[in-house]
Amino acid sequence: MTFGKLGKYVALILLCAEVSPLFAKKSSELVYTEPFDLAAGGTTLTRASQEGIVFANPALLPLGAATIRWVGLETAFIVDREMAQNGSSNIKAAADTSDPNFVDGLFARSLHFGQSASLSFLNANFAISVFDRVEVDVEGSRYDNGGLPQLNLGVEAYAGVMGTTAVKPFRWLSLGMTGKYLYMGDPIIEIPVTDEARIKALTADTSALRDEIKYGKGLGADLGMLLFWQTNYVDLSLGVKIEDVSGTKLSNGQETLPQTTNAGLGLAFHGSTSVLHLSLDYRDIYDAYDEKKFKKIYLGARLMLAQVVGVAVGLYQGIPTFGVRFDALFFKFGATAYGRELGSYPGDKQRNMVTIYTSIGF
Repeated sequence: MTFGKLGKYVALILLCAEVSPLFAKKSSELVYTEPFDLAAGGTTLTRASQEGIVFANPALLPLGAATIRWVGLETAFIVDREMAQNGSSNIKAAADTSDPNFVDGLFARSLHFGQSASLSFLNANFAISVFDRVEVDVEGSRYDNGGLPQLNLGVEAYAGVMGTTAVKPFRWLSLGMTGKYLYMGDPIIEIPVTDEARIKALTADTSALRDEIKYGKGLGADLGMLLFWQTNYVDLSLGVKIEDVSGTKLSNGQETLPQTTNAGLGLAFHGSTSVLHLSLDYRDIYDAYDEKKFKKIYLGARLMLAQVVGVAVGLYQGIPTFGVRFDALFFKFGATAYGRELGSYPGDKQRNMVTIYTSIGF
């Protein structure tokens, strides 16, 4: 899978485009979701994996008996599911700008790909994570630009540092807070396709890409709470998170990530080493992002066997998800199949992806 070629391909398109002003995050989705949590429908408010706790609900940090929850690096690659199923040759073909039909190919199918990485340390009361996530979506439209064909390109680029602290004042209550420094760019780019020769001529010059996209920076905070009832075999939990408290203002002075309130329910059945966790999350209760309800409801189930093999299924924005995970002593790896709806209604601009990820740590 030659992601370098894909990156070069997107870069050259950007150089041909008139880039729209930077827009802040347009969705109540998390800026980073751990891949196994994506497999469980993106449910994170009552249970999250590894560094996913820092982004999901800081109140999850004190749960469990481990003093050190996670120290390590996780990396993931995201690719279109159809292209992954049909092999890397399709990915190479999609990125081959020497093909005279490569622009026409973009009108036949969309492209969606990306990568993410996080380096994290978590113990029972403190955590820090440095992360980045970049996803690129390319879609051709023959009639948007005054009846002329154009390419619509969306970029989601997020990075930053998250610091979390949490306490468990009572057996049934946990409270947490996260401070964060975010660095993000989320431009929408419309590219008239009028000169294929010009596009191909720019393949050798992608250095100007850094100057084409402007990034916003901002400091923010999240608050989390977890109420839980536990027995030897059954746990019931309620998670609440206030994200971007009072709004997270970005450095461009024009954009703010609005405050959102999110709530989730969790039910777990467990023995000494295995657990089945069922969860339901409802994000953005007060509709700060003005999204349809199907984008705000997440359902998931996780089964961990002997803390070694994990299987997860769920619904993410109404789209089925599935994933597996294998945990060795210092090495973990897994795969998640999921989808996202980039449009306004179900089936509008659904993207189906596969994420392959590995972790080194303990």
